[in-house]
Amino acid sequence: MKKILIHILIIAALFFVFDRATGFVLKQLYSQSNTTDEYKIGYANMETCDSLLFMGSSRCLHHFVPSVFEEGLNMTCFNAADWGIKNIYFHYGLLGNILSRYTPKAIVFEVHPCDWLDTPYSGTERAGSLAPFCGMSKECDEMLKISSNYWPYRLSVVYRYTGSLPALLFGRWGGMDRSLKGWKPLDGQMDTTGIQAEEFPFPIHQQKLQLMEQFIQDCQAKGIWLGIIVSPMYVCSEQDVFKVPRDLAAKYNIPFFDHYRDTTFMGHANLFYDYGHLNREGATIFSQKVCEELKETYGKTY
Repeated sequence: MKKILIHILIIAALFFVFDRATGFVLKQLYSQSNTTDEYKIGYANMETCDSLLFMGSSRCLHHFVPSVFEEGLNMTCFNAADWGIKNIYFHYGLLGNILSRYTPKAIVFEVHPCDWLDTPYSGTERAGSLAPFCGMSKECDEMLKISSNYWPYRLSVVYRYTGSLPALLFGRWGGMDRSLKGWKPLDGQMDTTGIQAEEFPFPIHQQKLQLMEQFIQDCQAKGIWLGIIVSPMYVCSEQDVFKVPRDLAAKYNIPFFDHYRDTTFMGHANLFYDYGHLNREGATIFSQKVCEELKETYGKTY
């Protein structure tokens, strides 16, 4: 029995050493990757110290040009958004990690219905992208616990990177231009054939709604200027899709920039890559417009 116990302890020790050593290598590869997920998530969690951050999912990723805001507002900026239907489970965990390192002056949060509605393909699993940063903040760990993977991630460092292995092996040849500070432009013009408005016939998800409120409260507790924004769509639903975040903004007395039906963009196919994402030209025009709005709101506050 004693020999068996010794063998078990030796195997456990070897596993621990192998896991930590391999995990260290994977961490280095992750930090060097230029693929969208790994670069964006890694830099946002570990490196950015910019004064203005944009947070959200793919529409935020493609729509906000940091250089426009840096020039117009005279403050450093990073677009910390990521694609893949990232939702409030991801955003809240990311915010916790960022605030564990430093406090930005301002955050603009691009909201999507998946942040408060029980939409398909947008559940707790979205927090899994934060796996490499398990243990970095209480908020991040809470989201990983909700996603049911916290303890496996704590046990194995290697396991945290399993979803990124292809990107880690070939990530240096990824398509992110780091000089753009997180913005990923889309080149091309949409095909308008058969385009219809996206509808959201889904109930409110109470846990998501609570996390949205906590996101706002955590920013306010740190003295961060927070604005909530909605980007334009090529064609829009007749629903009052964004009533929930509009009401939250009013409740907490924060600005709400609603460009959902912005006629500068709506119906103008030359400014869109697809029905929900602006192309390079559209994103530049939109960023210039939002920059002027921030001058009027943020500028008067600070």
